[in-house]
Amino acid sequence: MSTNGPTRRRFLEGAGVATGGLLGHAFAGRGAGVSAQTQGAAGPGARIRALLERSEPSLCINCGDVATARLAEMHGFEIVMTGGSALSQSKYGIGDYGMITMDDLVEFCNRTADRVGVPIIADADDGGGNPLNVYRTVQRMEKAGAASIMIEDLYGAKHIAGFDEGKIISREAMVDKVHAAVDARRDPSTVLLVRSDVVADGGSLDEAIERVALYAEEGGDVIFVPGIPLDQCPRAVETVGRPILTGAPSVRAARDNRVSILFIGAMGAIAAGAIDRAMVELARDGQIGDAGVGSLAGQRRLELIGNPATVERARQYNVEREGGQ
Repeated sequence: MSTNGPTRRRFLEGAGVATGGLLGHAFAGRGAGVSAQTQGAAGPGARIRALLERSEPSLCINCGDVATARLAEMHGFEIVMTGGSALSQSKYGIGDYGMITMDDLVEFCNRTADRVGVPIIADADDGGGNPLNVYRTVQRMEKAGAASIMIEDLYGAKHIAGFDEGKIISREAMVDKVHAAVDARRDPSTVLLVRSDVVADGGSLDEAIERVALYAEEGGDVIFVPGIPLDQCPRAVETVGRPILTGAPSVRAARDNRVSILFIGAMGAIAAGAIDRAMVELARDGQIGDAGVGSLAGQRRLELIGNPATVERARQYNVEREGGQ
């Protein structure tokens, strides 16, 4: 399916007027993939593109709050994701039901970029609606510090246990969104991560691979197919010709199955489990016992919250003076 030609040009011109975007690179690099845009790139996305050139998988920690992103950086992990599912749980106590707003996601990316130096994959869900919304979302995410932006072909109520999954939009509609995302980039190094939820929605793997292949052909740099069996990742990579992000039980398993970005999505559940165990002990025993043994304390906690650097600045600027006088 192609949307090039006069109609395509009118859409781009309209998007540029509507969002104040610059269209000088409107058609540059479409379908070129990771390597073609690495040359000369200096923005945040250049770091992810460099990682994608390696044979070793890069670990991406899914974060629902800035503290988790800080810990990921402190432990040397190379990529973090500001995930919509994780944010839904940590900020609002709800599941990934499509109920948080694009403002939530952009703000989360911005707050995370303010505190970490590792590249951020920003979850943008469906991009905010139609292609014009996607265009604006990409530019907002870039300004917020995203190195990569993920857009999916799922919309509506989603991931609700006991309820029908959300709807998969048509291939044509998703291609329009991909075009808008590619054209909206002010930084050519920004990595566009294209996601198809067909398998997770009960559809076939063949359909999902065909879809991400089309999205990649139209400008996607990295693919993500939630629910893909790990041993099918080499097939997807070979068919699509793009790196893949997905989960795996280990770095070795990811490497053996040609996974470029190993997605670690369980941190929110692990943290919630630790808090739950502490609450069980407190309710049962009137105190926190074994569950508190592994809690973050001392110098490690001070490092997490930026205390050493803040103390140094306080001394530098004589903050102890009364009233700052």
